[in-house]
Amino acid sequence: MVTKISPWTGSVYLTSPDGMLTAAINDAREVGQGAPTSGILNISNGLSYQRCNPSIVWSDDSQYLAVPQWTRAREQRLLVISLEQKFSGYAPGLFRVLELHSFLNGKIKGIDSPIYQPREIEIDVSQIQWE
Repeated sequence: MVTKISPWTGSVYLTSPDGMLTAAINDAREVGQGAPTSGILNISNGLSYQRCNPSIVWSDDSQYLAVPQWTRAREQRLLVISLEQKFSGYAPGLFRVLELHSFLNGKIKGIDSPIYQPREIEIDVSQIQWE
């Protein structure tokens, strides 16, 4: 399944493909004037993460959730949350503005900087540095 949620969206509510969990960001605010948004991600299993962007995507097997997360320097990291294990990790590197499209067969696909000099990304879950 391909999902395109704009990084400028103010809120998101997505149910996992298996229908067991939901992920939501409400009242996300711009990180700067006209910039993409940031808010608190709440997952129905009780996990919560700060400074997240609503352009989120569930893995096709409902085991993971991929989420752009802002750093204090206004760059993004790609946070991946393991729902079964209840831990998280990050993809290597920093990004400008992530627009995530899909998470199929262990691969996260999307665009870094969809408006200015867009660059396609593909990250395999095996690259995630788990914490």
